[in-house]
Amino acid sequence: MSEESLRQVAAIISAKKLSLSLEEARELARRALKFKHDRGRLPLITSSDAWEKRMAEGVAFLARMKAEAANG
Repeated sequence: MSEESLRQVAAIISAKKLSLSLEEARELARRALKFKHDRGRLPLITSSDAWEKRMAEGVAFLARMKAEAANG
């Protein structure tokens, strides 16, 4: 496994442990987009910076909710 695939697996596992409200996740995702605009990349869920990690968790939570809605 490559380093990138291990990061993706870690992100998936972390996303399943999250407990956020939908509104909080949306706000974190909005801030993540601003982060991307400012720094040229999305926040990393494996980051040592707590705020960057929290934004990434919000994005992961919304992605999981979208996937669950698509799967029924």
